[in-house]
Amino acid sequence: MILVTGATGLVGGNLCWHLLQKNEHITAIYRSSSNLKALNTIFSFYTSEPEKYTARINWKQADILDINSIREAMEGVTTIYHCAAMVSLGNSTDILMDTNVVGTRNIVELSIEAGIQKLCFVSSIAACGKEDKNKMIDESSKWVESPNRSLYSQSKYYSEQEVWKGIRQGLKAIIVNPGVILGVSTNNSGSSQLFSQVQKGLQFYTNGGSGYVAVQDVVRAMIQLCNSDISGEQFILVAENCSNKDILSWMADGFGKRRPFIPIGRKLLWTIGLISEILGKIFRFKPLLDRGTARSATSREFYSNKKIKQSINFEFTPISKCIENVCKFQLKRTN
Repeated sequence: MILVTGATGLVGGNLCWHLLQKNEHITAIYRSSSNLKALNTIFSFYTSEPEKYTARINWKQADILDINSIREAMEGVTTIYHCAAMVSLGNSTDILMDTNVVGTRNIVELSIEAGIQKLCFVSSIAACGKEDKNKMIDESSKWVESPNRSLYSQSKYYSEQEVWKGIRQGLKAIIVNPGVILGVSTNNSGSSQLFSQVQKGLQFYTNGGSGYVAVQDVVRAMIQLCNSDISGEQFILVAENCSNKDILSWMADGFGKRRPFIPIGRKLLWTIGLISEILGKIFRFKPLLDRGTARSATSREFYSNKKIKQSINFEFTPISKCIENVCKFQLKRTN
């Protein structure tokens, strides 16, 4: 039996769909605050009858910070896809570290206890090492502690260390490091929030860039790796290294909007992020933009996908095509 954590999120939800194409039933955990109907939206990207597929998910209420509930959810499970995580590029609270690091530690330790055959952990390129300017970052790039590292970045790196610890104890596991993931979800955050903003009309862009990947490619790679004999390895999942301007322009084209044409520099965006943080603390709200997101939006890094392509002969979807498909779906939903 397969168990999925974070099943209502962008990666977990799309993963459930792809797993159900080859498995009659899968198990997924949910918290009391989870919106299980979110999967209907994700599944409707693939089918006009999403309920037929969501009905084949065996839901178990559990929290990755509650060891006993996770232990019960693992009964009869042989494979785990650990997708649950809190995503934040800014300086969030301690709950970020608890959810990402302690939650992963619990999954790893209980996987060893239960004799799980394979664990797939979803990390992020935010946890990768760094290289000199314009040099490709790959799986061998070294992590260096730095004040410029976001709390989210640190949490994913430390989570990876929990998985490596489990591997050294005999756990068969793989780690994937997706780039900026593009796809359909109901969470108005990350790339989903970006699609929404562009659909409303966006005039500004930043000069940064990063590695991007379609969510369908992320979950296809995860499934292929889990079904292979590969273990004790990690893989960067990036289709293309794109500028922010290109990404926003393709989104604007998909929605029939004017392409963004006003550049925003690093200093201005960082200043706006600082002011937003201060106002957020005074008036007790979470700012849309802070110094962490400003730094991320204005940096440019390049990632290599050579390892995953060579290991399982994997081919990625062009990012422009992925964006086109998401825009078509969004327009269909809103019209």
